[in-house]
Amino acid sequence: MIVTIHFHGPFRIGTGDSRPGLGATVDRTELVPTTSLKGVMRASAERLLLPKRPDVVRAVFGAPRQPSPWHWGPVEFAGGPAEPGISSRARVELDPQTGTAIPSHLVVAEEVTVPSATARFAVERFDVLPAGLDESTHLAVLACAAAGVHELGAGRSRGLGWISCTTADPTVDDETLDVLEGLLAQPTPEGGTG
Repeated sequence: MIVTIHFHGPFRIGTGDSRPGLGATVDRTELVPTTSLKGVMRASAERLLLPKRPDVVRAVFGAPRQPSPWHWGPVEFAGGPAEPGISSRARVELDPQTGTAIPSHLVVAEEVTVPSATARFAVERFDVLPAGLDESTHLAVLACAAAGVHELGAGRSRGLGWISCTTADPTVDDETLDVLEGLLAQPTPEGGTG
């Protein structure tokens, strides 16, 4: 399954490290870590399926001692002359009582700008599926989870990281949504609450 990310502005997925003059940095070799992609898709699936179907979330995304049968590939930005760029943005912390800048609370952080506005990544099956759900059901869950992702990284209240995701095969159409609704209509399997 190929997922297309549509960027609606710059984004920042921080490394947790700082450098002189920068309070937050991005990984220049992997601007969008695959673990972040899997994480936001899993969170989206949980919003769609919990609390009724935790077993489906575990089957598709994995759990302790139960790895996911799916692999999230690296993000490839749309071709063209302009590559994603890294710039810096300064922000200040405001005093909640006065609404003024707090002295010595200036933070400069890196962010990624995407001139092409799109990128793609693959989610590919690499292992046997757990018993109970067929591949088309897994793909429907993955497609709906991708469609539910609208944010990526930090700084969203400051206008960073707003995205949308689409898939081509399967697309999120009435048939795909029927699969998801069918899962929710089924009773939760024995022991499927955690």
